Amino acid sequence: MRRLLILLLVIVACATVGRRPPGVITIHAQSLPVTKTVAWDANPASDAIVNYTVTLDAGPPVNTANVTQAVIFATAGTHVIHLTATNLWGTSPETTLTVNVVMPARPTSIRLQ
Repeated sequence: MRRLLILLLVIVACATVGRRPPGVITIHAQSLPVTKTVAWDANPASDAIVNYTVTLDAGPPVNTANVTQAVIFATAGTHVIHLTATNLWGTSPETTLTVNVVMPARPTSIRLQ
């Protein structure tokens, strides 16, 4: 049978917060939209994968033969990346990764001096 897909978020120039529940990645964005690359381990050749499908939230699915795919986070908040593998016999169960996009806090106590 198919191995479970391992979904990794390749993070370039961002930090993660260790206090989040397992499986939740936090991106500290300075501006939006922010583009990141999702990466995962390829299924074994014996699975005869035709393509992988990546979906961000309820957006349109993107099919790729690669093991990476760019995703664009247009808003702050919690997002879910969905990943499946497809071969001639069907589609795998879904693997997900939750991403929390946060922006800097609003400045407070604005005043003239």
